Amino acid sequence: MCGIAGFITTSPLDERTLEEVGASIAHRGPDDAGVWRARTDQAHVALVHRRLSIIGLDDGHQPMSSADGRLTVVYNGELYNFPELRAELESNGVTFRTRCDTEALLHLYERHGPDMVHHLRGMFAFAIWDEREQSLFCARDHLGQKPFFFVHDGRTFAFASEIKGLLASGIVEPRVDMDCLWHHTGLRFCPGDTTLFAGVRKLGPAHRATFDARTGELSIDRYWSLDYREKESWSFDETLDRLETLLDNSVYAHLLADVPTGSFLSGGIDSSTVAALAVRHTGAGWPTFSIGVGDPDYSELPAARLAAETIGTDHHERSVHPELFLMLPDVLWHLEEPGDPHAMGIWLLSQTARPHVKVALGGDGGDEAFGGYTRFARSRLLDAYSAIPRFLRTAVCAPIIGMLPEGFSYYTLAGKAKWAHEMSLRSGASRQALSLTYFRFTEAERRPRTRTRNGSSRRCTTRTSARPSSTG
Repeated sequence: MCGIAGFITTSPLDERTLEEVGASIAHRGPDDAGVWRARTDQAHVALVHRRLSIIGLDDGHQPMSSADGRLTVVYNGELYNFPELRAELESNGVTFRTRCDTEALLHLYERHGPDMVHHLRGMFAFAIWDEREQSLFCARDHLGQKPFFFVHDGRTFAFASEIKGLLASGIVEPRVDMDCLWHHTGLRFCPGDTTLFAGVRKLGPAHRATFDARTGELSIDRYWSLDYREKESWSFDETLDRLETLLDNSVYAHLLADVPTGSFLSGGIDSSTVAALAVRHTGAGWPTFSIGVGDPDYSELPAARLAAETIGTDHHERSVHPELFLMLPDVLWHLEEPGDPHAMGIWLLSQTARPHVKVALGGDGGDEAFGGYTRFARSRLLDAYSAIPRFLRTAVCAPIIGMLPEGFSYYTLAGKAKWAHEMSLRSGASRQALSLTYFRFTEAERRPRTRTRNGSSRRCTTRTSARPSSTG
């Protein structure tokens, strides 16, 4: 990954401020750093970059400008179809000055403008300053793998890979968005383009934006959406063959790098499949990495070790006994917003892999795509519970469930029972949507407390303005 940031302001940011911005995201790109500045009649422009070198190690310095100086880009990501893009551009007379995929963005914008995003396959977040048009074009990859946060306040537009980059500029203050906090306690994420920081927004997955420095106007649109309407009529065996081909091609594309590469391995289906396909293309010796904990019921090391032996990888494992409380400051500093507790494991696993490789593949996303989470299997149990007449569930089952003692662990009996009852009152897409919003904080627990005259506290029965009624 790399770190990017940019500022279009009516008054210039001083050199020290830009250095602090770069320092705040230096962990994203320890290999190189760059700052580029320009001035127009209406604004001052500054682009900041911290580079993690993956492709074109010696000639990919950013910010990178086009040969005529019209365009300047800062970019975080990797284009997996870069070899094809480069060959196509060169066949049309384009001359590359570097071996880096960053340069392809400049040539694609010259030819296609904002529609360049339709030619990209990869993970990316980038911004291109167009001197002739006095505008900044920004885009984020199809599934939002690479982050892009921004602030827009009149004629000021600022962006960064991480919120701390915006905070370091002084353009925005570190204040909690209470409306977003309310949603987060129920959804486990900040909906739409919101963040937990007031005034800071995020560019959505598969979205692009253009900021006009002459007028201060910002336009945002979505350039791609998943479409499930058309169904295929393949047989089961044909589906398996097609799926294997897609996964194999995807893993092969992710091997594009000029630095050592490996993968995380838990021993589960997803990461084991990725590792096996990588070995298919690289041969034995593909590096894999696992961590385990002292409790054998939760340690992944035995399964990972078995998978590594079966696949034939150069396996590295480590038993960890972390002091989670002591880890919190570092983990929270990097996460910025609340995340899945699994992040702590990834944090430790990345530390294990870092001395050996610079890029690591993983199996994230497999459970979402292939129904690996328990909530998918529970749908069948819900169908059985839903067979009970609704009036009996409401009049008899609900009061009994309400008598179960509450707890605060992740999966309590009371929590699972309440979840099942609430889900049974819905069906189809409505049930699926509600299942994604259910968290350990119930509706009652999310209501604010008020003090009574005797000093005790009680739950409010109505929401304040910070608790939007749309959350019901």
